[in-house]
Amino acid sequence: MSGESGTVIEPRRKVDVEIVTKITEYEQVEVVCPCCGSENREEFPADVSSHISYGEGVQSFGVLLTNYANVSYGKTEKIMNDVLGVPIRAGTIVNHVNEFAEKSAGVLAEIADNVKAGRIGHFDETSVKVNGKNQWMHTAGNAEATYNTVHPKRGKEGTDDNGVLGEFGGVAVHDCLAQYFGYDNCRHAVCNAHLLRELQGVIDNTKQAWATRMQELLREMKTSVDECKADGGTALPEEVLKGFTEKYERILKLGEFESPRDLSQKKQSKPRNLLDRFIGYRTEITRFAHDFAVPFTNNQAERDIRNAKVKMKVSGGFRSELGAKNFAKISSVVGTATKQGASAFKTVRGIFARSLDSVFCKPQPLL
Repeated sequence: MSGESGTVIEPRRKVDVEIVTKITEYEQVEVVCPCCGSENREEFPADVSSHISYGEGVQSFGVLLTNYANVSYGKTEKIMNDVLGVPIRAGTIVNHVNEFAEKSAGVLAEIADNVKAGRIGHFDETSVKVNGKNQWMHTAGNAEATYNTVHPKRGKEGTDDNGVLGEFGGVAVHDCLAQYFGYDNCRHAVCNAHLLRELQGVIDNTKQAWATRMQELLREMKTSVDECKADGGTALPEEVLKGFTEKYERILKLGEFESPRDLSQKKQSKPRNLLDRFIGYRTEITRFAHDFAVPFTNNQAERDIRNAKVKMKVSGGFRSELGAKNFAKISSVVGTATKQGASAFKTVRGIFARSLDSVFCKPQPLL
């Protein structure tokens, strides 16, 4: 059948990786002038400062393994020796991480400015262990950018150190922590995923009907918003919003009956505290139904700091405050690059090479 033509009926591909490590040797040549006898030497390239130097690719790979994939420095050393054939020590990788943190200062400032100028901002915090003690990673972000910082305090001092919320003028989405409402330069929206879980706790422990009805109302409102968006709408009809408001107020009255304030006690019950939150933050809780740009949850912020919890599970914490701050900086750059559809490796490498001064450019092809 060698002379017959065929038809392709099924293509198959085999994907493999061939790792090639490139070593470039530079030799310094000395020439003695025949006239005056002076010794003349050619200078080494600026990035070849010692007997063994490492290029941007090696530096970037080490940064991403240790602060993105959460591989320990010791294991990263072994991986780079065994897989890449790169003779490198854990201490050198630490130096590369410190160098990247310094070189990324301009990009980090740009990321913070992007969040400050946004219409919607997501804010949250999570605990991290630093040298055996609790510190806090604070995040400020949106659909385009992630900006993380680490501070010993969870409250306003830590939020001020992050530097974004105090200059933010849009709608700040958060989990109803009291410190956030102290910033009156912006409007606020509460994460309803948190509230749904707390309402479920009241339902499970007390069977109070107001919690069940409030849970149903929030879900009904979300469904209405989602359906309206799917149909191309930009706002719920006024009569629909009015109906939701009336239901909300009736549920609060039921809550007052089922969980009245105990004037003899300074500390109120958990159901009453939750009810007070629904009373005091009506506007912030239901803002998503009045402004379609506002999300129902604060899941964006939780995703932005999730890798910090993975880091805690893998290593148990950071050995130094510098290590924690570097982790926050790297997670900011990588998180923003990912949101931009860019390659994390190429982004980090570009900052090392000082050929990338913005992460808000045309997305790079993914590796």
